[in-house]
Amino acid sequence: MKYEGQIITEDEARARFQQMKAAYDTLSDPKKRQLYDALGHKGLDFVQNPSHAWDPHVLLGNLAKSSLFDRTKLITLVLLFFGLVLLQPILLCAKVDQMLEQNGGSLENASWVALCVPFWLYALFFGVLLIIGKALFPLLQWIAFVAGVLFLTMKFDNVLPWKYSVVFIPFYFWIFFRAFEARKQKVKANADMEKMVTIEYLEKYVINEKKQDEEGNDIEAQQMHRTYNDLSTEEKDEINEQYIIVHVPSKASAPRETESEENDMEDELERIERSPEYQEAVARHEDADKTFTRIIVPEIPLLVLVIVQLDMGKNWNWGLTFLPLWIALFMQCCGGCYGFCCEASLAHIEVQEEMAEHFEKQKEAKGAQKGEDDEGNSNEKKESDKEAGGEVPTKTDEVTSEAEIDLSAEPVAEAPDEAIEAEVSAMGVKAIREELESYGISTTVFVEKSEFVAAVVKARKEGKTPIQKKSEDTVDEANEDDDIDIEEDFEMDEDTFHYYQQAEQEADNKATEAQSKAI
Repeated sequence: MKYEGQIITEDEARARFQQMKAAYDTLSDPKKRQLYDALGHKGLDFVQNPSHAWDPHVLLGNLAKSSLFDRTKLITLVLLFFGLVLLQPILLCAKVDQMLEQNGGSLENASWVALCVPFWLYALFFGVLLIIGKALFPLLQWIAFVAGVLFLTMKFDNVLPWKYSVVFIPFYFWIFFRAFEARKQKVKANADMEKMVTIEYLEKYVINEKKQDEEGNDIEAQQMHRTYNDLSTEEKDEINEQYIIVHVPSKASAPRETESEENDMEDELERIERSPEYQEAVARHEDADKTFTRIIVPEIPLLVLVIVQLDMGKNWNWGLTFLPLWIALFMQCCGGCYGFCCEASLAHIEVQEEMAEHFEKQKEAKGAQKGEDDEGNSNEKKESDKEAGGEVPTKTDEVTSEAEIDLSAEPVAEAPDEAIEAEVSAMGVKAIREELESYGISTTVFVEKSEFVAAVVKARKEGKTPIQKKSEDTVDEANEDDDIDIEEDFEMDEDTFHYYQQAEQEADNKATEAQSKAI
Protein backbone atom coordinates (compact mmCIF):
# COMPACT_ATOMS: atom_id res chain seq x y z
CA MET A 1 0.00 0.00 0.00
CA LYS A 2 2.88 2.34 0.77
CA TYR A 3 4.35 2.11 -2.76
CA GLU A 4 1.04 1.97 -4.64
CA GLY A 5 1.00 4.30 -7.65
CA GLN A 6 4.75 4.95 -7.54
CA ILE A 7 7.11 4.28 -10.45
CA ILE A 8 10.08 2.28 -9.21
CA THR A 9 13.10 0.87 -10.99
CA GLU A 10 14.06 -2.79 -11.18
CA ASP A 11 16.84 -2.39 -8.59
CA GLU A 12 14.48 -0.70 -6.14
CA ALA A 13 11.87 -3.40 -6.67
CA ARG A 14 14.49 -6.10 -6.09
CA ALA A 15 15.68 -4.48 -2.84
CA ARG A 16 12.13 -4.04 -1.54
CA PHE A 17 11.25 -7.62 -2.46
CA GLN A 18 14.25 -8.88 -0.48
CA GLN A 19 13.30 -6.75 2.52
CA MET A 20 9.70 -7.95 2.47
CA LYS A 21 10.78 -11.58 2.07
CA ALA A 22 13.24 -11.29 4.99
CA ALA A 23 10.56 -9.66 7.14
CA TYR A 24 8.06 -12.37 6.24
CA ASP A 25 10.54 -15.15 7.05
CA THR A 26 11.32 -13.55 10.42
CA LEU A 27 7.72 -12.92 11.47
CA SER A 28 6.47 -16.32 10.33
CA ASP A 29 9.06 -18.14 12.47
CA PRO A 30 8.20 -17.89 16.23
CA LYS A 31 11.85 -18.31 17.28
CA LYS A 32 13.14 -15.65 14.90
CA ARG A 33 10.31 -13.31 15.88
CA GLN A 34 11.17 -13.67 19.57
CA LEU A 35 14.84 -12.92 18.85
CA TYR A 36 13.84 -9.91 16.75
CA ASP A 37 11.64 -8.53 19.55
CA ALA A 38 14.47 -8.95 22.08
CA LEU A 39 17.55 -7.89 20.04
CA GLY A 40 16.29 -6.07 16.95
CA HIS A 41 17.38 -6.59 13.36
CA LYS A 42 21.15 -6.34 13.93
CA GLY A 43 21.01 -8.49 17.03
CA LEU A 44 19.09 -11.18 15.15
CA ASP A 45 21.66 -11.16 12.34
CA PHE A 46 24.48 -11.37 14.91
CA VAL A 47 22.97 -14.42 16.62
CA GLN A 48 22.13 -16.24 13.36
CA ASN A 49 25.40 -15.45 11.55
CA PRO A 50 28.13 -14.48 14.04
CA SER A 51 30.82 -14.72 11.36
CA HIS A 52 28.99 -12.16 9.21
CA ALA A 53 28.77 -9.78 12.17
CA TRP A 54 32.58 -9.66 12.36
CA ASP A 55 33.02 -9.28 8.62
CA PRO A 56 34.93 -6.00 7.97
CA HIS A 57 32.81 -5.26 4.90
CA VAL A 58 29.58 -5.64 6.88
CA LEU A 59 30.89 -3.57 9.79
CA LEU A 60 32.05 -0.74 7.51
CA GLY A 61 28.76 -0.84 5.61
CA ASN A 62 26.71 -0.59 8.81
CA LEU A 63 28.95 2.19 10.08
CA ALA A 64 28.48 4.21 6.89
CA LYS A 65 24.68 3.89 7.10
CA SER A 66 24.45 4.86 10.79
CA SER A 67 23.80 8.33 12.19
CA LEU A 68 26.47 10.45 13.90
CA PHE A 69 25.18 9.57 17.39
CA ASP A 70 25.14 5.85 16.59
CA ARG A 71 28.67 6.09 15.17
CA THR A 72 29.91 7.78 18.35
CA LYS A 73 28.35 5.09 20.54
CA LEU A 74 29.75 2.34 18.34
CA ILE A 75 33.28 3.75 18.33
CA THR A 76 33.18 4.19 22.13
CA LEU A 77 32.07 0.60 22.63
CA VAL A 78 34.73 -0.63 20.22
CA LEU A 79 37.46 1.26 22.08
CA LEU A 80 36.28 -0.11 25.43
CA PHE A 81 36.09 -3.61 24.00
CA PHE A 82 39.59 -3.56 22.54
CA GLY A 83 40.94 -1.90 25.68
CA LEU A 84 39.48 -4.73 27.75
CA VAL A 85 40.81 -7.33 25.32
CA LEU A 86 44.32 -5.85 25.22
CA LEU A 87 44.46 -5.45 28.99
CA GLN A 88 44.38 -9.23 29.50
CA PRO A 89 47.56 -10.12 27.54
CA ILE A 90 49.35 -7.11 29.06
CA LEU A 91 48.68 -8.40 32.58
CA LEU A 92 49.71 -11.94 31.65
CA CYS A 93 52.97 -10.81 30.07
CA ALA A 94 53.77 -8.59 33.08
CA LYS A 95 53.28 -11.50 35.49
CA VAL A 96 55.46 -13.85 33.42
CA ASP A 97 58.21 -11.21 33.21
CA GLN A 98 58.22 -10.72 36.98
CA MET A 99 58.24 -14.50 37.55
CA LEU A 100 61.34 -14.82 35.36
CA GLU A 101 63.19 -11.95 37.07
CA GLN A 102 65.27 -12.63 40.18
CA ASN A 103 63.85 -9.77 42.25
CA GLY A 104 60.29 -10.39 41.08
CA GLY A 105 57.53 -7.83 41.56
CA SER A 106 54.02 -7.17 42.79
CA LEU A 107 52.44 -9.48 40.20
CA GLU A 108 54.79 -12.40 40.88
CA ASN A 109 52.61 -13.83 43.65
CA ALA A 110 49.30 -12.65 42.20
CA SER A 111 46.64 -15.28 41.62
CA TRP A 112 46.08 -16.37 38.04
CA VAL A 113 42.33 -16.38 38.59
CA ALA A 114 42.40 -12.77 39.81
CA LEU A 115 44.71 -11.80 36.97
CA CYS A 116 42.11 -12.97 34.41
CA VAL A 117 39.37 -10.59 35.65
CA PRO A 118 39.14 -8.81 32.24
CA PHE A 119 38.51 -12.17 30.58
CA TRP A 120 35.82 -13.11 33.11
CA LEU A 121 34.01 -9.81 32.47
CA TYR A 122 34.16 -10.35 28.73
CA ALA A 123 32.98 -13.96 29.15
CA LEU A 124 30.01 -12.82 31.26
CA PHE A 125 28.99 -10.13 28.77
CA PHE A 126 29.18 -12.48 25.77
CA GLY A 127 27.38 -15.26 27.65
CA VAL A 128 24.47 -12.92 28.48
CA LEU A 129 24.13 -12.05 24.79
CA LEU A 130 24.00 -15.72 23.85
CA ILE A 131 21.39 -16.40 26.55
CA ILE A 132 19.21 -13.54 25.32
CA GLY A 133 19.54 -14.80 21.77
CA LYS A 134 18.82 -18.39 22.87
CA ALA A 135 21.78 -19.65 20.85
CA LEU A 136 22.16 -23.08 22.45
CA PHE A 137 25.22 -24.53 20.75
CA PRO A 138 27.25 -21.30 20.76
CA LEU A 139 26.40 -20.96 24.47
CA LEU A 140 27.56 -24.53 25.20
CA GLN A 141 30.78 -23.90 23.30
CA TRP A 142 31.42 -20.69 25.23
CA ILE A 143 30.69 -22.32 28.62
CA ALA A 144 33.07 -25.20 27.83
CA PHE A 145 35.85 -22.83 26.74
CA VAL A 146 35.49 -20.56 29.80
CA ALA A 147 35.41 -23.60 32.11
CA GLY A 148 38.63 -24.84 30.50
CA VAL A 149 40.35 -21.51 31.12
CA LEU A 150 39.07 -21.49 34.73
CA PHE A 151 40.39 -25.00 35.41
CA LEU A 152 43.73 -24.09 33.85
CA THR A 153 44.18 -20.96 35.99
CA MET A 154 43.21 -22.91 39.12
CA LYS A 155 45.78 -25.53 38.18
CA PHE A 156 48.43 -22.79 37.90
CA ASP A 157 47.41 -21.54 41.38
CA ASN A 158 47.83 -25.11 42.75
CA VAL A 159 44.15 -25.18 43.73
CA LEU A 160 43.43 -28.25 41.61
CA PRO A 161 45.77 -31.24 42.08
CA TRP A 162 44.54 -32.88 38.85
CA LYS A 163 46.61 -33.88 35.89
CA TYR A 164 46.46 -31.75 32.78
CA SER A 165 44.62 -34.49 30.90
CA VAL A 166 41.76 -34.00 33.41
CA VAL A 167 42.07 -30.21 33.50
CA PHE A 168 41.61 -30.09 29.71
CA ILE A 169 38.27 -31.99 29.80
CA PRO A 170 36.23 -28.79 29.13
CA PHE A 171 38.34 -28.22 26.04
CA TYR A 172 37.40 -31.72 24.82
CA PHE A 173 33.73 -30.75 25.05
CA TRP A 174 34.49 -27.41 23.40
CA ILE A 175 35.97 -29.20 20.38
CA PHE A 176 33.09 -31.69 20.28
CA PHE A 177 30.42 -28.96 20.35
CA ARG A 178 32.16 -27.04 17.57
CA ALA A 179 32.44 -30.15 15.39
CA PHE A 180 28.78 -31.02 15.99
CA GLU A 181 27.60 -27.51 15.13
CA ALA A 182 29.83 -27.40 12.03
CA ARG A 183 28.33 -30.65 10.78
CA LYS A 184 24.83 -29.35 11.48
CA GLN A 185 25.62 -26.10 9.70
CA LYS A 186 27.03 -27.97 6.69
CA VAL A 187 23.96 -30.20 6.39
CA LYS A 188 21.67 -27.17 6.73
CA ALA A 189 23.59 -25.28 4.02
CA ASN A 190 23.35 -28.24 1.61
CA ALA A 191 19.62 -28.59 2.30
CA ASP A 192 19.05 -24.87 1.72
CA MET A 193 20.94 -24.94 -1.59
CA GLU A 194 18.83 -27.87 -2.80
CA LYS A 195 15.60 -26.03 -1.92
CA MET A 196 16.52 -22.78 -3.72
CA VAL A 197 14.50 -21.82 -6.79
CA THR A 198 13.85 -18.63 -8.72
CA ILE A 199 10.44 -17.02 -8.87
CA GLU A 200 10.28 -17.77 -12.63
CA TYR A 201 10.93 -21.49 -12.09
CA LEU A 202 8.38 -21.55 -9.28
CA GLU A 203 5.66 -19.99 -11.40
CA LYS A 204 6.44 -22.15 -14.45
CA TYR A 205 6.93 -25.62 -12.95
CA VAL A 206 5.32 -25.50 -9.49
CA ILE A 207 2.44 -23.03 -9.32
CA ASN A 208 1.15 -23.70 -12.85
CA GLU A 209 2.08 -27.37 -12.95
CA LYS A 210 -0.53 -29.63 -14.54
CA LYS A 211 -2.25 -31.78 -11.95
CA GLN A 212 -3.98 -35.10 -12.57
CA ASP A 213 -6.81 -36.91 -10.87
CA GLU A 214 -6.80 -40.50 -9.67
CA GLU A 215 -7.58 -41.78 -13.17
CA GLY A 216 -4.64 -39.89 -14.72
CA ASN A 217 -6.68 -37.19 -16.46
CA ASP A 218 -5.44 -33.61 -16.47
CA ILE A 219 -7.31 -31.28 -14.15
CA GLU A 220 -8.00 -27.95 -15.81
CA ALA A 221 -6.94 -25.00 -13.69
CA GLN A 222 -9.37 -22.18 -13.08
CA GLN A 223 -6.80 -19.67 -14.29
CA MET A 224 -4.49 -20.13 -17.23
CA HIS A 225 -1.47 -18.64 -15.45
CA ARG A 226 -1.00 -17.62 -11.83
CA THR A 227 1.88 -15.68 -10.32
CA TYR A 228 3.30 -15.90 -6.82
CA ASN A 229 1.34 -12.80 -5.80
CA ASP A 230 -1.91 -14.48 -6.85
CA LEU A 231 -1.49 -17.21 -4.21
CA SER A 232 -3.32 -17.19 -0.94
CA THR A 233 -1.53 -16.91 2.41
CA GLU A 234 -1.87 -20.65 3.05
CA GLU A 235 -0.43 -21.50 -0.37
CA LYS A 236 2.49 -19.13 0.14
CA ASP A 237 3.24 -20.68 3.53
CA GLU A 238 3.19 -24.15 1.99
CA ILE A 239 5.53 -23.12 -0.83
CA ASN A 240 7.90 -21.29 1.53
CA GLU A 241 8.21 -24.46 3.60
CA GLN A 242 9.19 -26.52 0.55
CA TYR A 243 11.29 -23.99 -1.37
CA ILE A 244 13.57 -21.03 -0.77
CA ILE A 245 12.86 -18.29 -3.29
CA VAL A 246 16.04 -16.51 -4.33
CA HIS A 247 16.36 -13.17 -6.02
CA VAL A 248 18.81 -13.15 -8.91
CA PRO A 249 20.71 -10.00 -9.94
CA SER A 250 19.99 -8.92 -13.49
CA LYS A 251 22.36 -10.33 -16.09
CA ALA A 252 22.28 -11.29 -19.75
CA SER A 253 21.47 -14.94 -20.35
CA ALA A 254 24.18 -17.37 -21.34
CA PRO A 255 24.48 -18.02 -25.11
CA ARG A 256 22.84 -21.27 -26.22
CA GLU A 257 23.02 -22.97 -29.58
CA THR A 258 19.59 -24.54 -29.14
CA GLU A 259 16.76 -24.04 -26.71
CA SER A 260 15.70 -27.09 -24.70
CA GLU A 261 14.48 -28.05 -21.25
CA GLU A 262 18.01 -29.13 -20.35
CA ASN A 263 19.34 -25.68 -21.25
CA ASP A 264 16.57 -24.13 -19.18
CA MET A 265 17.70 -26.13 -16.16
CA GLU A 266 21.32 -25.10 -16.73
CA ASP A 267 20.26 -21.46 -16.89
CA GLU A 268 18.21 -21.95 -13.72
CA LEU A 269 21.18 -23.40 -11.83
CA GLU A 270 23.47 -20.65 -13.11
CA ARG A 271 21.04 -17.96 -11.97
CA ILE A 272 20.61 -19.56 -8.54
CA GLU A 273 24.38 -19.66 -8.05
CA ARG A 274 24.52 -15.89 -8.62
CA SER A 275 21.86 -15.13 -6.00
CA PRO A 276 22.87 -13.66 -2.60
CA GLU A 277 20.97 -16.44 -0.82
CA TYR A 278 23.07 -19.09 -2.54
CA GLN A 279 26.30 -17.19 -1.86
CA GLU A 280 25.35 -16.95 1.82
CA ALA A 281 24.73 -20.73 1.96
CA VAL A 282 28.07 -21.35 0.28
CA ALA A 283 29.75 -19.12 2.88
CA ARG A 284 28.16 -21.14 5.70
CA HIS A 285 29.33 -24.36 4.04
CA GLU A 286 32.89 -23.02 3.74
CA ASP A 287 32.87 -21.87 7.38
CA ALA A 288 31.92 -25.39 8.46
CA ASP A 289 34.76 -26.87 6.39
CA LYS A 290 37.21 -24.41 7.93
CA THR A 291 36.04 -25.40 11.41
CA PHE A 292 36.70 -29.08 10.67
CA THR A 293 40.12 -28.19 9.27
CA ARG A 294 41.07 -26.20 12.38
CA ILE A 295 39.94 -29.04 14.65
CA ILE A 296 41.95 -31.66 12.77
CA VAL A 297 45.02 -29.45 12.35
CA PRO A 298 46.21 -28.08 14.75
CA GLU A 299 43.88 -28.30 17.77
CA ILE A 300 43.67 -32.05 18.44
CA PRO A 301 47.37 -32.87 17.75
CA LEU A 302 48.51 -29.81 19.73
CA LEU A 303 46.33 -30.75 22.71
CA VAL A 304 47.68 -34.32 22.72
CA LEU A 305 51.33 -33.20 22.51
CA VAL A 306 50.92 -30.63 25.30
CA ILE A 307 49.28 -33.20 27.62
CA VAL A 308 52.06 -35.73 26.93
CA GLN A 309 54.72 -33.06 27.54
CA LEU A 310 53.22 -31.90 30.87
CA ASP A 311 51.83 -35.11 32.41
CA MET A 312 54.55 -37.54 31.37
CA GLY A 313 57.44 -35.21 32.04
CA LYS A 314 58.84 -35.48 28.53
CA ASN A 315 61.76 -33.15 28.04
CA TRP A 316 60.75 -32.23 24.52
CA ASN A 317 61.54 -28.98 22.83
CA TRP A 318 58.49 -26.71 23.13
CA GLY A 319 59.04 -25.51 19.59
CA LEU A 320 58.56 -29.09 18.32
CA THR A 321 55.61 -29.57 20.70
CA PHE A 322 53.84 -26.70 18.92
CA LEU A 323 54.70 -28.16 15.50
CA PRO A 324 50.98 -28.70 14.56
CA LEU A 325 50.43 -24.97 15.11
CA TRP A 326 53.34 -24.06 12.82
CA ILE A 327 52.03 -26.44 10.16
CA ALA A 328 48.56 -24.86 10.35
CA LEU A 329 50.02 -21.37 10.06
CA PHE A 330 52.11 -22.45 7.08
CA MET A 331 49.03 -23.93 5.38
CA GLN A 332 47.09 -20.71 5.99
CA CYS A 333 49.95 -18.70 4.54
CA CYS A 334 50.07 -20.92 1.44
CA GLY A 335 46.28 -20.68 1.09
CA GLY A 336 46.47 -16.91 1.33
CA CYS A 337 49.18 -16.76 -1.34
CA TYR A 338 47.15 -19.07 -3.58
CA GLY A 339 44.05 -16.93 -3.13
CA PHE A 340 45.94 -13.73 -3.82
CA CYS A 341 47.94 -14.94 -6.83
CA CYS A 342 45.98 -17.82 -8.41
CA GLU A 343 42.25 -17.35 -7.76
CA ALA A 344 42.36 -13.92 -9.38
CA SER A 345 43.69 -15.52 -12.59
CA LEU A 346 41.44 -18.57 -12.42
CA ALA A 347 38.35 -16.37 -12.29
CA HIS A 348 39.27 -14.91 -15.70
CA ILE A 349 40.45 -18.24 -17.11
CA GLU A 350 37.01 -19.77 -16.51
CA VAL A 351 35.38 -16.99 -18.53
CA GLN A 352 37.95 -17.35 -21.33
CA GLU A 353 37.46 -21.12 -21.48
CA GLU A 354 33.70 -20.66 -21.68
CA MET A 355 34.14 -18.17 -24.52
CA ALA A 356 36.53 -20.51 -26.36
CA GLU A 357 34.05 -23.38 -26.02
CA HIS A 358 31.23 -21.20 -27.35
CA PHE A 359 33.34 -20.09 -30.35
CA GLU A 360 34.36 -23.69 -31.09
CA LYS A 361 30.70 -24.75 -31.16
CA GLN A 362 29.95 -21.79 -33.39
CA LYS A 363 32.77 -22.80 -35.74
CA GLU A 364 31.55 -26.42 -35.94
CA ALA A 365 28.02 -25.23 -36.65
CA LYS A 366 29.31 -22.99 -39.45
CA GLY A 367 31.30 -25.86 -40.96
CA ALA A 368 28.29 -28.14 -40.94
CA GLN A 369 26.12 -25.42 -42.49
CA LYS A 370 28.74 -24.77 -45.18
CA GLY A 371 28.86 -28.47 -46.07
CA GLU A 372 25.10 -28.59 -46.39
CA ASP A 373 25.12 -25.49 -48.61
CA ASP A 374 27.84 -26.96 -50.90
CA GLU A 375 25.93 -30.22 -51.23
CA GLY A 376 22.75 -28.31 -52.01
CA ASN A 377 24.48 -26.24 -54.69
CA SER A 378 25.94 -29.38 -56.28
CA ASN A 379 22.53 -31.04 -56.43
CA GLU A 380 20.99 -27.92 -57.91
CA LYS A 381 23.68 -27.81 -60.60
CA LYS A 382 23.09 -31.45 -61.55
CA GLU A 383 19.35 -30.90 -61.78
CA SER A 384 19.84 -27.81 -63.94
CA ASP A 385 22.10 -29.75 -66.32
CA LYS A 386 19.54 -32.51 -66.65
CA GLU A 387 16.79 -30.00 -67.38
CA ALA A 388 18.98 -28.43 -70.10
CA GLY A 389 19.14 -31.84 -71.86
CA GLY A 390 22.80 -32.51 -71.25
CA GLU A 391 24.32 -35.34 -69.33
CA VAL A 392 26.31 -34.73 -66.23
CA PRO A 393 29.92 -35.77 -66.75
CA THR A 394 31.01 -38.49 -64.41
CA LYS A 395 34.42 -39.22 -63.00
CA THR A 396 34.80 -42.13 -65.45
CA ASP A 397 34.21 -39.79 -68.42
CA GLU A 398 36.77 -37.36 -67.05
CA VAL A 399 39.39 -40.11 -66.67
CA THR A 400 38.63 -41.39 -70.20
CA SER A 401 39.02 -37.92 -71.73
CA GLU A 402 42.29 -37.41 -69.90
CA ALA A 403 43.53 -40.77 -71.20
CA GLU A 404 42.59 -39.83 -74.77
CA ILE A 405 44.47 -36.58 -74.45
CA ASP A 406 47.51 -38.40 -73.15
CA LEU A 407 47.34 -40.94 -76.01
CA SER A 408 47.01 -38.24 -78.64
CA ALA A 409 50.07 -36.47 -77.36
CA GLU A 410 53.38 -37.17 -79.00
CA PRO A 411 55.70 -39.43 -76.98
CA VAL A 412 58.58 -37.66 -75.32
CA ALA A 413 61.93 -39.16 -76.09
CA GLU A 414 63.91 -40.09 -73.02
CA ALA A 415 67.43 -38.76 -72.78
CA PRO A 416 70.15 -41.45 -72.65
CA ASP A 417 72.08 -42.03 -69.39
CA GLU A 418 75.36 -40.81 -70.91
CA ALA A 419 73.79 -37.45 -71.87
CA ILE A 420 72.32 -36.94 -68.35
CA GLU A 421 75.62 -37.87 -66.70
CA ALA A 422 77.57 -35.52 -68.99
CA GLU A 423 75.14 -32.67 -68.25
CA VAL A 424 75.36 -33.17 -64.49
CA SER A 425 79.15 -33.55 -64.55
CA ALA A 426 79.43 -30.16 -66.23
CA MET A 427 77.57 -28.57 -63.25
CA GLY A 428 79.35 -27.26 -60.22
CA VAL A 429 79.26 -29.02 -56.85
CA LYS A 430 77.18 -26.21 -55.32
CA ALA A 431 74.53 -26.46 -58.05
CA ILE A 432 74.43 -30.24 -57.72
CA ARG A 433 74.00 -29.98 -53.91
CA GLU A 434 71.13 -27.47 -54.33
CA GLU A 435 69.40 -29.77 -56.82
CA LEU A 436 69.70 -32.73 -54.46
CA GLU A 437 68.29 -30.64 -51.60
CA SER A 438 65.41 -29.59 -53.83
CA TYR A 439 64.61 -33.29 -54.24
CA GLY A 440 64.66 -33.68 -50.46
CA ILE A 441 67.86 -35.77 -50.51
CA SER A 442 70.43 -35.24 -47.76
CA THR A 443 73.92 -34.32 -49.06
CA THR A 444 75.82 -35.01 -45.83
CA VAL A 445 76.59 -38.64 -46.85
CA PHE A 446 78.36 -37.68 -50.09
CA VAL A 447 82.07 -36.77 -50.26
CA GLU A 448 83.34 -37.10 -53.85
CA LYS A 449 81.81 -35.23 -56.81
CA SER A 450 81.17 -38.53 -58.55
CA GLU A 451 78.88 -39.53 -55.69
CA PHE A 452 76.93 -36.25 -56.07
CA VAL A 453 76.65 -36.81 -59.85
CA ALA A 454 75.45 -40.40 -59.42
CA ALA A 455 72.78 -39.30 -56.93
CA VAL A 456 71.46 -36.59 -59.29
CA VAL A 457 71.42 -38.97 -62.28
CA LYS A 458 69.51 -41.56 -60.22
CA ALA A 459 66.99 -38.94 -59.07
CA ARG A 460 66.36 -37.73 -62.63
CA LYS A 461 65.96 -41.27 -63.94
CA GLU A 462 63.41 -42.01 -61.22
CA GLY A 463 61.49 -38.91 -62.31
CA LYS A 464 61.67 -37.03 -59.01
CA THR A 465 60.43 -33.45 -59.06
CA PRO A 466 61.80 -30.62 -56.96
CA ILE A 467 59.83 -29.75 -53.83
CA GLN A 468 58.24 -26.35 -54.38
CA LYS A 469 58.64 -23.85 -51.54
CA LYS A 470 56.10 -21.17 -50.89
CA SER A 471 57.24 -17.71 -51.63
CA GLU A 472 56.96 -14.92 -49.08
CA ASP A 473 54.08 -13.36 -51.01
CA THR A 474 52.21 -16.67 -50.99
CA VAL A 475 52.77 -17.04 -47.24
CA ASP A 476 51.53 -13.49 -46.61
CA GLU A 477 48.42 -14.14 -48.69
CA ALA A 478 47.76 -17.35 -46.77
CA ASN A 479 48.12 -15.51 -43.47
CA GLU A 480 45.73 -12.85 -44.67
CA ASP A 481 43.23 -15.56 -45.65
CA ASP A 482 43.63 -17.17 -42.21
CA ASP A 483 42.99 -13.85 -40.52
CA ILE A 484 39.85 -13.40 -42.55
CA ASP A 485 38.67 -16.90 -41.62
CA ILE A 486 39.36 -16.25 -37.95
CA GLU A 487 37.40 -13.03 -38.02
CA GLU A 488 34.55 -14.84 -39.76
CA ASP A 489 34.62 -17.73 -37.26
CA PHE A 490 34.62 -15.59 -34.15
CA GLU A 491 31.38 -13.71 -34.48
CA MET A 492 29.52 -12.48 -31.38
CA ASP A 493 26.02 -11.10 -31.27
CA GLU A 494 24.98 -8.33 -28.91
CA ASP A 495 23.45 -10.60 -26.24
CA THR A 496 26.53 -12.80 -26.13
CA PHE A 497 28.77 -9.76 -25.88
CA HIS A 498 26.81 -8.39 -22.91
CA TYR A 499 26.83 -11.78 -21.24
CA TYR A 500 30.61 -12.18 -21.40
CA GLN A 501 31.15 -8.55 -20.52
CA GLN A 502 29.19 -9.06 -17.30
CA ALA A 503 31.01 -12.37 -16.73
CA GLU A 504 34.34 -10.54 -16.93
CA GLN A 505 33.06 -7.96 -14.45
CA GLU A 506 32.00 -10.71 -12.06
CA ALA A 507 35.43 -12.33 -12.49
CA ASP A 508 37.03 -9.02 -11.51
CA ASN A 509 34.82 -8.86 -8.42
CA LYS A 510 35.70 -12.45 -7.47
CA ALA A 511 39.39 -11.72 -7.92
CA THR A 512 39.18 -8.61 -5.73
CA GLU A 513 37.25 -10.51 -3.04
CA ALA A 514 39.75 -13.40 -3.11
CA GLN A 515 42.67 -11.00 -2.76
CA SER A 516 41.06 -9.16 0.16
CA LYS A 517 40.39 -12.47 1.95
CA ALA A 518 43.95 -13.60 1.30
CA ILE A 519 45.35 -10.38 2.76
